[in-house]
Amino acid sequence: MNIDTSKSYATEANLIKALTEAKLIDCRPLIVRNREGRWTAVFSSANLSHVGYSIAYAAHKGFMTL
Repeated sequence: MNIDTSKSYATEANLIKALTEAKLIDCRPLIVRNREGRWTAVFSSANLSHVGYSIAYAAHKGFMTL
């Protein structure tokens, strides 16, 4: 798996803001840094379905899903 192709942000604060705007912050994402040191989020289907989203929702927003 390669997280380098996922949507990423320069700071963790910017990532949190984007996740909040996309209504993904309550999905308990795994917050990680890619090889370039940029911040991104990885979502599991279990955490997405917990709040009523399909796995495609986070993928459509540019984040990695498992």
